[in-house]
Amino acid sequence: MDIRQAIFQRLHACSSSELKEIIESGIASKEETVLPGLGVLFETYYNSLSSKDELLDRLSHLLK
Repeated sequence: MDIRQAIFQRLHACSSSELKEIIESGIASKEETVLPGLGVLFETYYNSLSSKDELLDRLSHLLK
């Protein structure tokens, strides 16, 4: 099982509040081991967007 499958298996039945808690606690922990999981979530979200322009503009602005 690869990391994407493991992340999806762990999170497939999470409610939005559970998912929020997982994301926020992962960010707050500042542990690099959380980054791959957050990356998988970001990849899934990014791939689901019909227009990626707004997200890319926001990210570009945040990184300045």
